[in-house]
Formats: sequence, structure tokens, C-alpha cells
Amino acid sequence: MRSLLCATVFSALACASAALADYSTSPASPLSLVATAADDVQPKIAAGPADSHYISYFTGSGYDVALQRLDKDGKAMWKSPTLVKDRTLSSTTDYGMASDSLGNAYVAYDTAAAQIEVSAISPTGSILWTVVMTTGGFVASAQVTVASDGFVWVAHVQDATTRVQRFDPVSGAATFVSPLTVNETGATQNVADIEPSIGGAVILSCVRYTTFLGAKILRAHRIESNGTRPWAAIGVSVFTTGSLQFGNFPQFIPDGAGGGYFAWYATGPLQCHVQRIDANGALIYGTNGTSVTTTTTFERVDPSMLLGADGRLYVFWGQHTAASSIYGVYGQCFAKGVRQWGILGAAIEPMGTTYSRTFARAIRLGDGVGCTYDDSTSAIQDNLKCAAVSATGAVKSTFEVATNPGSKYRFATASAVDGGSVLAWQGGVSTGASDVWAARINADNTLGPPAPAGIAGDLNGDGAVNAQDLAILLSSWGGSGIADIDGDGVVDAQDLAILLSAWT
Repeated sequence: MRSLLCATVFSALACASAALADYSTSPASPLSLVATAADDVQPKIAAGPADSHYISYFTGSGYDVALQRLDKDGKAMWKSPTLVKDRTLSSTTDYGMASDSLGNAYVAYDTAAAQIEVSAISPTGSILWTVVMTTGGFVASAQVTVASDGFVWVAHVQDATTRVQRFDPVSGAATFVSPLTVNETGATQNVADIEPSIGGAVILSCVRYTTFLGAKILRAHRIESNGTRPWAAIGVSVFTTGSLQFGNFPQFIPDGAGGGYFAWYATGPLQCHVQRIDANGALIYGTNGTSVTTTTTFERVDPSMLLGADGRLYVFWGQHTAASSIYGVYGQCFAKGVRQWGILGAAIEPMGTTYSRTFARAIRLGDGVGCTYDDSTSAIQDNLKCAAVSATGAVKSTFEVATNPGSKYRFATASAVDGGSVLAWQGGVSTGASDVWAARINADNTLGPPAPAGIAGDLNGDGAVNAQDLAILLSSWGGSGIADIDGDGVVDAQDLAILLSAWT
């Protein structure tokens, strides 16, 4: 028994030493999630069990699909990332990643064989199932979400249409004999996003246009669990006047009542707008939505929104004086569609001369909100900042998140259970090889792991980690429960390593 225990301890410590470091407390050295000789790009984040987070990305010479799970402190919970799909692509399109209440992750992506596939991954990193959704024609930009009944929905571009399928989360069995087709005579409708509604239904948004260079608007469709679409066959127009910028496929967020909030920026002039559609497909903010300000003095682009704990909608964007080097970051708050921060919005980073200020992202900070953004000092140096913003639009504090050398872009964010937020992005010191980085911002505006709620490994709650706790862990070996310290669903060597590292 002693030799077995020693071997197990050695194995546990070896696994722990192979894990990534924690989320950094210093903006000069954010957590490096993956750094290979090839491009590591397009990170996405979804919540995992026990305040963990899944982060997916493309890596390798063929842009393979990979997934890692980080615990609340930023440690890798799997000895190595899960290779979801070995691909042989020379370029990428968008893809989808989501998670469910069971702790599983789902990734939808395209392959070199002109297929759309969706894979389910368990909290331990095992691939539960992979299903080929469709083959043939031009396929791209798969999006995935989990409905309120737990079923997994995937939507993707197929030529001028969008195809939609629903999958059983346990078996991966498809609900519909063939994927549903969302199309329109004489027009293209390509998926922008898909999000859960109520009653097991989902809402799908599509970019709609009639000619390649013509105006592009958003259409929204509600799809019930049985495949029926109660709204207009061609969808509900989120707006009708103006056009999305070419290549822009804005995301939206559920409103918590079966509808959704939409934010986008239109061209001619470049301005940001918001819209709300209820569960019945009614436009709450008028035919063309509501603009974030009442002026067009500045260019306003790339809005990001968050539904606050107070039920109000917070929107942030990058702002620019045309044909100049003057940039800023601004925000607006809406209560029932009414602007709360004046006709110009709130200055998160006032207009000033710099190389660029972009990628404003709304995040949760405690019971309030924050805005992260990229403050670029040159073409090769980006600094990631965060502003904590009050309900009145006042900036309570601004602090650095990442100042390490190199570019930073394609930001992804997700909330943490303690009121903080996790961020991931791609970047590097050259344009030829991009890496994936991550950081955690806590509710108190600090960086790094959250303050411990207790002593990790103190299983009996007596304030010490000792032989009594070890006995509890060994008696639960291979099972689950309180001794599952890292929350991966099984008591194993990883939990033993955590306990021993906290031994008192």
C-alpha cells in the first residue's frame, strides 16, 4: 500500500508540474495558454463546472481544433489539450463553442472535406461523440448553442443558405432527418449567431443581402424544438435602413424572456445601434432600433453589450474622428430602450491622439460592469486595459490587464461565478506566429486567481490539511464528492497533488 501511495503521489506531482501556471497577477506577463511555432488563433470561452472555463482555439499547420479546461485559478485541468479535430486547412472561418449545465463542452467547426462537424467533450477532456452534420457545397462559420431543454443546436453557412440541426446531448443523435434550411428567394441568408430562447426553442440571426455589394441587414428567426418557425418565413428584420459593414456578422444575447438584444454598427455613417426582439418576434425598439447616441460627429464601431444584474443593457464601442489619429472608447446604458448616459454616451477612454483604440468588450465586474479595450501605442504594440464603470456611467478606476510585447486581438470573454471575468485573445510579437493568452479580472478589479474561499484540500473543514483529509480523499478514490478538489468529476491524482501542496 505504501509503495502504491508513493507512486500515486509521484504521479500526481508530475501531473501538477506539467500544468499551466495560474492566471497572472501582473499585466506584464499574462497567462500563455498555447504558443507553438504555427499560428494559434481564434480563442473562444465557455463556462465549465466548479468555476472552470473551457477555452478552444485553432492550432498547428492545418489549424487543428483544440480545447483546454482551466480551473478557477488558471491551471490546466487536463494534462494536455484535447485534440478535437486534426485538420489540413490553410485558412479559417468562424466556428462555435458552448457548454451545458452537465459540464460538457460542444464545438462546431468545418473540415477540409467540406463538412460541418460537432463534437461533445466531457469535463475530463474525453470526446463523447462527433457527428458529421452536413457535406457538400460551400460550408463555413458553424455556430452552436445549448437550448433550455439541454439539446444542442448547430447552424452554419451552406452556399446562400443557413442550415440548422438539433442534437441529443447524450447520444449525438440528430432530431431532424435533414438539417433545416433557412433561405429566401433571390437573397442570401447566412448565419451570424444562434442563442437559446425559452421552451427549448432557439433564435437564429442571419446576415441577409441580395447582391454581393448590396446592403446587408440582420434577420432573426425563432425555431421551436420540433423545427417549426412561428415568425415570418423570411425572418424578422432587426433593422431595415442602412447596411452592415462587409464581413461583419454580429452576435446577440438572450434577453432572459425568450427574446434577444441585438447590437450592430452600420455604414454610411459608421454608427452603433441596438434592438430588442421579444419572444413573439415583435420589435421593441422600433423598425430600425435605437442608436447609442443622437449625433454622427464620430465614427462608432464594433459594439459589445452585456445585460447587467440591474436588468439594464450596457453597450460599449470604439470611437474615432474620421481621417485622424484621434480615438476613444465610449459606452451607453439603456433602460427599456431609453438612453441613460446622455446623448453622447459616457467616456470610458476620452478622445485622444494615439495609434488606435479598439475591441471594446463589456464584462461583468461584481454586481456592476466593466469595459476592456485595446489601447495601441503602435502597429506592433497593444495594451489591454479595463475600466470599472458605475451605473451612472462614471469610470471608477482604470487598470492594465496585459502589457506584454506584441499585438492583441480577437478577444473572447466569459463571466466567472464570483462576479469576475475571464478573457482570452490571440497575438504575438510578429505577424507570422500568433499565440493564445488568457487573464482573469476579479470582482475587486484585481488580476489573477480569485481570493480563496477556504484552504484547498481541507476536506473536513478544521482549518488544516493533514492525515484526516488524506484519509477522506483516499476513501473516495475514483469516485466524486467533496474530495474532487479540482471539480473534474473524479477523485484522482490531480486532487491528491492539490491536497499535498497545501499540507499543513
